[in-house]
Amino acid sequence: MTIKNVGSALLAGAMLAGCGGGGEAKKADDSVAVSVNGIELRQSAIDADVAKMMNAQGDKIPADRRDYARKMMANQLVQSFIVENVLVAKAKEEGLTVTDADRKDREAEFLKAVAKMPDAPKSVDEYFKKFPLGEKRARAEFENGILIDKLIKAHQAKDSAAKDYEAEAQKMIDNIVSNNAAAATSEADALKKIKDLKSQLDKVAEKDLPAKFAELAKAHSACPSSAKGGDLGEFTHGQMVKEFDEVAFAQPVGKVSDPVKTQFGYHLVMTTKKTPAVEAKDGKSAAPEKVQASHILVKAQSAQKVPSKADMIDHMKKNDERNFMQKFIMDLIKLAKIEASEEFKQFLPAKDEPPKADPKPAKKAESAKKAEPAKEASSAKKAEPQKKVDAKPVEKQAAK
Repeated sequence: MTIKNVGSALLAGAMLAGCGGGGEAKKADDSVAVSVNGIELRQSAIDADVAKMMNAQGDKIPADRRDYARKMMANQLVQSFIVENVLVAKAKEEGLTVTDADRKDREAEFLKAVAKMPDAPKSVDEYFKKFPLGEKRARAEFENGILIDKLIKAHQAKDSAAKDYEAEAQKMIDNIVSNNAAAATSEADALKKIKDLKSQLDKVAEKDLPAKFAELAKAHSACPSSAKGGDLGEFTHGQMVKEFDEVAFAQPVGKVSDPVKTQFGYHLVMTTKKTPAVEAKDGKSAAPEKVQASHILVKAQSAQKVPSKADMIDHMKKNDERNFMQKFIMDLIKLAKIEASEEFKQFLPAKDEPPKADPKPAKKAESAKKAEPAKEASSAKKAEPQKKVDAKPVEKQAAK
């Protein structure tokens, strides 16, 4: 989600779901589910909104998934409530307001966002009037969406102002070009190696070929199948990449192919068994054609497409926007006073743990202390001094 659309997305979600507090019919449970800086969302409001959302889905949700769906919808409502309220509060704190020009721009953005929805409205006013919780509430959500976008865009602009996207983009493009040059060398080396392995196999007698192929596969193949001498087992058409599939099914059993290039690198393929297709007959099911094959894989680094600087800058900016927005929202949530019922405790911000105190220094060994004078056992004799006992070193537990 881009910074530009975060307010629109919250608005769309709220309008479709009916998220928010106040105005809902009271139900049995009217306890506070979550509060943000004193603004409350009651369980009854959540239940009412979830019911509307479930009704809108009709029979699209299977019976055995309906309880799960209700829980997920309730979680989404609570998350939206928290995020929207902390952002709107921050926007108002900074004195941001909504102008007529803002509303006009947002109307166009919103209509574009919902254009593909069934029975898409011709105007925002039309949508407001059909809003199930009333036009007044719909317009309030609309205003909040504008405030949220203005807030985040303002802070994002400050965050990105010091970054030189031109230089960063050029640096990344230069790295891609450099890596592609290395990839060309790597591919040439891979082709040379696979041809050398093929040359070795060409000199082997047919009866010794399977054993020699397995030996070279174990020593040189980059595929996990190398542990089995390159054996891939049986497979049908379509289970392997096209280039590999065509060779494995076309060549005779016991022959080694010329180098085959795929997206993984270069292969030598040896078909070891063929099983013809079987038609359904006399109650027996049909079976497709199968082959069993072994291979040796030498990987080659592929060249990466070099993007234009404009595309690279656009990609970097969108990535930075996403990262900034997530951090900005989480930082505001941590500063807010949020309380939640047991059901929604997971949405409370994690508290930063205070740094742990340094461990107290270990007490000096008794043997290091100055010996105190032994107390007299009696008026006639003094107690014998205690014998010094060397402490045995504690063995370290073996690393797992």
